[in-house]
Amino acid sequence: MAEVNTVRSHVLKCEVYKMLAMKVDKLCLMVVGAGDIDALRLENKALCARLAILEDDRAQAMFKVTKARTIQKMCAQAQKKAELQLKVCEEMVHAQHKELTEALA
Repeated sequence: MAEVNTVRSHVLKCEVYKMLAMKVDKLCLMVVGAGDIDALRLENKALCARLAILEDDRAQAMFKVTKARTIQKMCAQAQKKAELQLKVCEEMVHAQHKELTEALA
């Protein structure tokens, strides 16, 4: 029984929404005219299509930014590794120089 009441309530709400939608359409026709409404609907569709394109462009741009950040992190890690290797090499050269200096003395 409760389900029947829920369905009836839903149907009534749908009918009310339909009536309101028809009233809004009639008011729009009175305000702007039928041709203008069709033009507005077409413009709305065009704007929605443009929005979808812009959202796709944004998603592609965000992917490129993420990829660039990943590459930047990898380059920073490679730079740190190279700096450590350079430091080790400098220490080895310094140690060899010290050994040679002591051997010559």
